[in-house]
Amino acid sequence: MLDLGWPELFIIMLVALVIVGPKELPGLVRAAASWLRKTKRSINNFQNSIEEIAREVELDKVKKDAEELLINEVSSLPEDIDEVLKVDADLGGANFSQRRERRSKSK
Repeated sequence: MLDLGWPELFIIMLVALVIVGPKELPGLVRAAASWLRKTKRSINNFQNSIEEIAREVELDKVKKDAEELLINEVSSLPEDIDEVLKVDADLGGANFSQRRERRSKSK
């Protein structure tokens, strides 16, 4: 962030002590700390809102992809059923409803 070490902080505190004075220094430190907390809170809120927007955009993209996949699969379903029925007829087997009836009778 600011890359301040102990020597820099010591010099800043010494200058602040000389300029502001020992009586006003604690109030100045409290005000600066309060300002830093508010700034950090604002930055965190902004970052969280950006991340939430990114998640919503990603969720919308996933939802759209899933809908497209479902539409493609459903639209190809009748063709797949026709192919299964053709293969079943070629093999000389009974149709699906007759097989289901036989299974239910045997149980």
